[in-house]
Amino acid sequence: MAVTECGEITRESCYMLSEFQKRTGMKRDAMRTARRAGLKVRYLHGRGFVLGSDWLAYLESQTTENQLPGIKCGEVATSHQA
Repeated sequence: MAVTECGEITRESCYMLSEFQKRTGMKRDAMRTARRAGLKVRYLHGRGFVLGSDWLAYLESQTTENQLPGIKCGEVATSHQA
């Protein structure tokens, strides 16, 4: 499968860890944090893989648990100072 857009993760694809990190922009420490928070990484023959469906499920779980009150997923939070 050819890369159609930098940063694109599709539900039906499987990504080697190195490719996944390039697409998401996540560095080593961010990946460690995501894995501890529930992102599934699967290993086969000594190589790590992330399924696109696992990434999207992880995002869904994190946005519902960690979003700010009154902010819907996908909206940009702005601060108003008086």
